[in-house]
Amino acid sequence: MPFRLTSSTLTAIIQPWTDVAQPIYRRVAQLSDAEPGRETLWIGCGAGRSVLWWSERFKTLTEGVDPESAAIEEADEAARKAGLSKLTSFQVADPTDLPHEDKVFDTVVVHMLHLPDPDGRKVLHEAGRVVRPMGTVIGIVPAWLQTPTPKDIKVVDKLGLRPQMGVEWKGFFREAGIVELSVEEAAGDGKWMLQKTLALLVRGWRAAGWLGVRAVMRYEVWALRRMARKRVLGLSIIKGSRWPHG
Repeated sequence: MPFRLTSSTLTAIIQPWTDVAQPIYRRVAQLSDAEPGRETLWIGCGAGRSVLWWSERFKTLTEGVDPESAAIEEADEAARKAGLSKLTSFQVADPTDLPHEDKVFDTVVVHMLHLPDPDGRKVLHEAGRVVRPMGTVIGIVPAWLQTPTPKDIKVVDKLGLRPQMGVEWKGFFREAGIVELSVEEAAGDGKWMLQKTLALLVRGWRAAGWLGVRAVMRYEVWALRRMARKRVLGLSIIKGSRWPHG
């Protein structure tokens, strides 16, 4: 990750909880039919706030995995402070090679923004492997809404993002045995990330001091905001069910 910020930290800066992240997770919960007792895996859990919110709200047994050890340490500490250790667990894991048995979760949520340089096809293959037959897989994925320019591609590459066109994402889901797909935008008009410069600077400072401020002032973050506003790059929610055969 450039700027030496983790994917989780940068995502937390550009997606404020109340205004951006929580509304997206509410919609994910609606699509997943979250209810008590269901076992959920969250791939790309970052510092765990989404997992803790999910478990506290729906009383589900939820596990979060993330490739970044610092994020998992924060998540474990947050779970202890919130008194949610019995409902949640966290571990460092490669999202393309999960340490779980086949067909063990009712729901799998994949948040690609939290994964540095993710191979979307391999991550979704693993999601399809560990979810139970007819279980739900939901991906929160960066998606090109228009054909990107070479400059656009270079920008997202430097940020560690791997967007695809919507049809390509659906192809990855189907290759993983995930069918009956529905696709919707996580937030319209570029509102899947914070656009106000001053607010970004304040959040960068609170998250990582001058390092955070320098990160959000970089050209790549400015260009990402522009692509979101111009509807070149969006954030999509893709839901599907694991085909029981194969």
